Amino acid sequence: MKKLFTFVMLATMAITFISCKPSTEDAIKYNDQIFSEQIRIIEKIDILYKAMEDYTNKTQMDACYADALKQVEIGSEAVGKLKEFGSNADFRDEAIKLFGSYKAVLQNEIKEILSLNKLPDDQFTPEMREKMGVLNEVAIKKMALGLAALQEKQGVFAKEYKFEVKKSK
Repeated sequence: MKKLFTFVMLATMAITFISCKPSTEDAIKYNDQIFSEQIRIIEKIDILYKAMEDYTNKTQMDACYADALKQVEIGSEAVGKLKEFGSNADFRDEAIKLFGSYKAVLQNEIKEILSLNKLPDDQFTPEMREKMGVLNEVAIKKMALGLAALQEKQGVFAKEYKFEVKKSK
């Protein structure tokens, strides 16, 4: 009888342990951790874009570029340290992929725009202005595609853990 009781208790504990999944509140906190990093990165990229509008301050552009790259590294590291949620890492992994996309855009399209922006006015041609426009469109498209993929994973995550994602304005 004692063996049967012990077996039933162990089986009940195992079932309880296996069937417990993280709470909605935990899922919301996890979501917020990921998106707070994403927002910090976007804020730095926005500051960089503003600095590029005032192309006369090359030191400021360089500092903003370095800050944006640094924030991508910080965000990637922070999100990379998050454990998978429940038994799924798709949402976290998609955020890391998006941050990698931000880094690639900064190191390629944005870096080239910065190089063109630093040219003296007398060396800057209409073709270069056009190239900057194309590079900017490519950069925005890449970042938007990455964000859309993350938002899709976020939607699946929110549905699974029964919370609503509010769109920011």
